[in-house]
Amino acid sequence: ADGGAKPYPTGRPFAPVDPFDQVKNMQRGVNIIGYDPLWRNFANARFKERHFRKIHDGGFQTVRVNLAGFSHMDADNKLNPAWFTTMDWVIKNSIENNLTVIVDEHDYTVCGNNADTCKPRLLAFWKQVAARYQDAPPGVVFEILNEPNGQLTAELWNAWSKEILALIRETNPTRNVIIGPASWNNIH
Repeated sequence: ADGGAKPYPTGRPFAPVDPFDQVKNMQRGVNIIGYDPLWRNFANARFKERHFRKIHDGGFQTVRVNLAGFSHMDADNKLNPAWFTTMDWVIKNSIENNLTVIVDEHDYTVCGNNADTCKPRLLAFWKQVAARYQDAPPGVVFEILNEPNGQLTAELWNAWSKEILALIRETNPTRNVIIGPASWNNIH
């Protein structure tokens, strides 16, 4: 259910980071590879390993990976093992280049248009991703969903985010998690 072998050794203690310190260290960030063909076929990747170093050397401290995970799930909402192999590559190269990496589920259109279709997929996504990366370094941050909107009203999103965070906490009790507000991350 977690995409196969975990990329990080288990049993290694996770060193939590104070969220204020983590945000302070994140400084400048950039969204990456959400729409790169590497998610379907790694051989067709436009984004290359050298780009992680270029991002770092360009003055960035954080990358936010825009993931359309739903399109990589089967009928049982299981993520494709090849998707996890690519995600492992992204996380490994981000961390090796001193970049904080935000794992961002980005299917906000699906969720905003049809909450009933979204919820089981979103829960399944985080159950698998959280289990797989439970031993990843603290430089890996989870973002539950980019810009909740539409059918994800503030009331519904607040209930969902509480439930999804509890699911993440089963395997990642102290990892920092980003939860943006409803109405496209609207401050109100």
